[in-house]
This record gives sequence, C-alpha cells and structure tokens, in this order.
Amino acid sequence: MTSVFLPNLEFYATLPDLLCYVTVTGLHAPISTLNRYFMITRYNSPGLLRTPRNTFDCRKLFLNSQISYRTSMTPTLSDYLAKRALLGTYGVGLFSGGQWDMLGILIPLFAVFIGLGASEIGLVVAARSILPVVFSIHGGVLMDRFGTRHVAFWLALATATLPLLYPISSIFGTLFLLQLFTGLNSTLAMASGQTLINQISEGDPMQLGRFSFVTRFGNFAGPILIGFVWHHWGTWPAFLFIAGWGFLTLSSVALIPKPTKISKPHSTLKEEKTFALIDLLPRWTDYRDAMMLARIPAVTFSLMITMLRNGPGAIQASFFVVYLNSIGISGTTIGFLTGLSELSVGLGSLAAGWFAARGKAHWLVIIFVGSAVFFICLTPIVASTFTLLTVATVARGFSQGVNQPLIYSILSRSVDAAQQGAAVGLRNTVNRLSNIVIPAFMGYVAEWWGIGASFAIIALLLIGSCFVIAWVTWWKRVFPA
Repeated sequence: MTSVFLPNLEFYATLPDLLCYVTVTGLHAPISTLNRYFMITRYNSPGLLRTPRNTFDCRKLFLNSQISYRTSMTPTLSDYLAKRALLGTYGVGLFSGGQWDMLGILIPLFAVFIGLGASEIGLVVAARSILPVVFSIHGGVLMDRFGTRHVAFWLALATATLPLLYPISSIFGTLFLLQLFTGLNSTLAMASGQTLINQISEGDPMQLGRFSFVTRFGNFAGPILIGFVWHHWGTWPAFLFIAGWGFLTLSSVALIPKPTKISKPHSTLKEEKTFALIDLLPRWTDYRDAMMLARIPAVTFSLMITMLRNGPGAIQASFFVVYLNSIGISGTTIGFLTGLSELSVGLGSLAAGWFAARGKAHWLVIIFVGSAVFFICLTPIVASTFTLLTVATVARGFSQGVNQPLIYSILSRSVDAAQQGAAVGLRNTVNRLSNIVIPAFMGYVAEWWGIGASFAIIALLLIGSCFVIAWVTWWKRVFPA
C-alpha cells in the first residue's frame, strides 16, 4: 500500500473528463468517478490519499494536469467576474431556449387566428428553420472569430425587438418572411448560450449539467406562460410578453463581463474584436471542412438519426398544437402539455447514462427515436382522454431526453477536438432541415387526407426510416461489436 501525502494547499486539477477538486479537508469528488481513473479504494485523514499499487503518485497528477494554486479562500475580483459570467450564461441559455419554444406554441395559434390554411401553416412553421440550415455553421464561425459575447449581444437585441412585428404581420407573405429571420436569430442565440458555457466550463460536467437543467426550466415554463397569456389576453399581450422575455436574454448577455476583464488564467472566453460588414459574409472553406466530416460513417449515422430524432419536436411545434386546438383544448392546456414534455426530456437525459451502461449507444438511439415518433403520433387516438394524452406526452419527452445525449456522445467521439465546433454546426444544419421538411410535408398531407391521417402517415415514414438505418448500421458494421 502506497501513501501519497498532499501538501497543505488548496488546488484544483483539470484532467481529461474530470475536474478533481482537492483541499486539506479531503477529496471532494464522487469516489466512484475517481475509482475509474485512479483505482482509489478509500481516503483516510485530511490530505492523505491511498492507492492499492505504485501506479499513481502526486508527481503524475502534477505532470498530467493544469495546476492552479491558491493559498487563500478570500474571493477576488476575478472570482466575482467569473461568477457573473456563469450566471449570465445560464440566463442566455434559459431565456433564448424558452423563447424558441414560446414561438413554437404561439405561431401556429396565431396562424389559425388570422385564417391561414393547413399548408400555409406548415410552411410558416417550417420557415423559421430555412436560414439556420444555411447559416448554422457560419454563425458558429463568427462566434469563434469575433467573440461569443459580442455576437450574442446583437442576437439578444434582435430577440427583444423582432416579436413586436408579428401582430402587424397578418398575411401569409409577411409572416413567412418574419419567420425566416426570427428563426435564424433564435437558433444562433441558443447556440451562443451553448458556446459560452462550453468556453466557461472547459468541459466541467457539473457546470454543464447545471446549464442543461436551467435551460430545460425555460423550455418547461415558457410554453405554459405563453399559452396562458394567449388564452386570457390575446395577440398583442402575448407577443409583448415574448419581447420582454427577449429583453431578459439581452440583460443576461450584459451581465457577462467582457473577456478582457476576466483575469483568471484558465478563462477561455475569446477576446472581442470589431468587425466590418464584409466580415459577416460566409466563407466556402468553413462549409467545405464541415461537410467533409460526413464521410465518417459514425458521423453519417449521427446526422441521419438526428433528422429523424427532430421529427417529434417539429410535429409538436406545428400540427400537435393545431390538432389539439381544433378539438377545443385551450392554449393554456397545450402550453402545459408542451412544458410537461420538456420536463420529461430533462428526466430522460438524466437516465441516458443508466441506459448507456447497459446497451450499445447506437441501438439505444434508434429504439428511443422510434419510440418518440410513436408516442407523438398517437395524439389523434389519445387526445380525447386527457390522462392518456398526458402519458403519451411524458413518454415522448422521456424518449427524446434519453436519445439526445447518446447522439451527442456518438458524434463527439467520432471527430477530433479541433473539429467539434464544425460537427455541432453540421448537426444543427440537419436538425433545422428536418424542421422544414416535416411540417411542410405534413401540412400538404393534412390538406389532402386530414390532420388525423397526417399523423399516421408521418409515423409510418419516420419509424420505417428507423428500421432502414438499423439495418444499414448492422450490414455495414458502422460500429464495432
């Protein structure tokens, strides 16, 4: 038994996939996690670490880690600024994500209110994903080039102003055009929040988990609130509420200090740069490098299953709302069901690790994507019984929650660290493409055969595609056995 004595100092060490925080009072980290890396069996008195064999010592920890020493727990100015940055980033994630879901509820209701047909509603809902298909990769590049906070400020300003134009857009053409720009802005605003937390946390699972939880709260509360406002007060108050929500996004960005003020040596926020209008233009090389990633079989799998995975979300933001409204369910109840679904997604995300430990990630993804499609497409059958509708909604959300982290895991392990941003941009492009195709297709099916039949037809197509992907994955041996 070898003993390693840690000095009477406080320090933190950033290791691959692990933030190990050590003080003189003991080892502050989950012992199960540490066992996986250091084979630690127990720890005794303060500052004394025991390992079962001579494969671990303090020197190895120092050589393979980035060590920062602090001899005092007195808060400093940089600590205060770092906390402000973290709090502001949580706000950006919460309010930008919540606004996206609010608009997903409100726009179909508003489209019905102004008398649009089913095919027009499908096109209007799909419109907000057209420009993100083209510019998701470019948006991420701009954040890397000019500073995420800088870009996020202008995006947040637009989230506080664009919703005010909806009540005066009472015809199909103007509503479609407004959806184009609002969709791009909302998508990039959410991406800025994710980019900020990635930069600030440096991969710390605790901070990333908290960010995910806070964001999910916005997804849960937003639809309920906007459904209530629409049901009781109507058009202008609803869009004013969404604009106010966008102002909270802007306030959150303003809370984040400029990167030059964050003096911590481990801060990875990029310094802001000024830019000219020409700098905003896309570059072909950025798109070319991202598209080349699709040549990797596991990346191709991730992209194809992502398109199917986004189907239930696209249905929920379009004809799920329209169908429930058509049978007399109130906007408040629709908002509650949507929020409940988002809460279930959060619970499913927590369970993803449990499932991953008991099965292959790619097979689990296919199963849970197919399950999510099945449960959302049960809507016309179970909608008349509120209990069954609630159960189907929860099951759909849980299935979505399980498959999302597994897709992220497959994608991130398939590309190297230098291309992670391009991979995320490529995934977002495919994600938004499905938001265009599915509502538009479903709208035309609904006009020809009715809304109820459109749920059945889309279920057959998406679940059938899951079987095709499963067969190709097995036949081509995309993943090792």
